[in-house]
Amino acid sequence: MPRMTPHVIFQFILPAIFVFPGLALAEPAEPEVYIASDQLVLEVRYCECEATRPNSRSSDVLPVFLEESGVLRMAVSAEDKGFASTAEVSIGYQVSRVKDSPGKLNFGFAGTYTTGGRHSSGHGQLILEKGQWVILFGSRHESGTGSLHSNVAVRLVEPTDS
Repeated sequence: MPRMTPHVIFQFILPAIFVFPGLALAEPAEPEVYIASDQLVLEVRYCECEATRPNSRSSDVLPVFLEESGVLRMAVSAEDKGFASTAEVSIGYQVSRVKDSPGKLNFGFAGTYTTGGRHSSGHGQLILEKGQWVILFGSRHESGTGSLHSNVAVRLVEPTDS
């Protein structure tokens, strides 16, 4: 069997590159190319800080929470389930449509948040409205120096809003 030398290989590869320049010189695709039109972005934020003011709605997250929180974003469809994690937070989720309520989705979850030697977790089933923040779980620890908070919040947004 004849041996293929680099010279022989380049004789076949170089013409193929010129004949099919789109294969060799393709531009990297934009992120929107990978997200189907029916997909949303699930945004999970977590922080060792206060997420809301006492006695306020969980959808009214504080600006400091948004500024200081870590973030985990993933594409999800209206009928989806999955798992995602970082070094601090892990979450399993299931998303499904709410019948006759466009813009609202059932959201089931189980998750944990570990930071600074503290651990919090939560699980549940709730209805998410697109763009609305919901505090999933967290903890508050009283110490001699004050209160320590840790919170995990989530929202669903259109891919262009994230």
